[in-house]
Amino acid sequence: MQEEKDYFQREIQRLAFLLKELIGKALRLRSNNFEQGIQNIESDLKNEFDLTLRELSEMKNSELTKKISGLNELHLEKLAGLITVVSGNSQNVFGKRIAKKGILILEYLDNHTKTFSMKRMELKNTLQQYL
Repeated sequence: MQEEKDYFQREIQRLAFLLKELIGKALRLRSNNFEQGIQNIESDLKNEFDLTLRELSEMKNSELTKKISGLNELHLEKLAGLITVVSGNSQNVFGKRIAKKGILILEYLDNHTKTFSMKRMELKNTLQQYL
């Protein structure tokens, strides 16, 4: 049982690290290579989480809530961080759509976790500024 728990903990940490790396990639995006950088990020997300930011931005809110309900709290927070960086770098309709989904993820976390997070509040405020 302990071995199984350790495996899950390592997997959670591995995926959290991946999301942290994707945030780093998104922070380094420049306007001239934005689309290529997003494609690389999308590919990694699809491989590990079976979703992309584009798919996420086009989902109905109820679908998104259902999809994220199976994800770890830490992963959702990192995903919201990634969304914040991408929507801040995106000066188009996609940026606004993904910002709305990021706010939905953060609200889901606020309603379904027992912990209060200042970082979540900061991310939500930042995303609201992008709308």
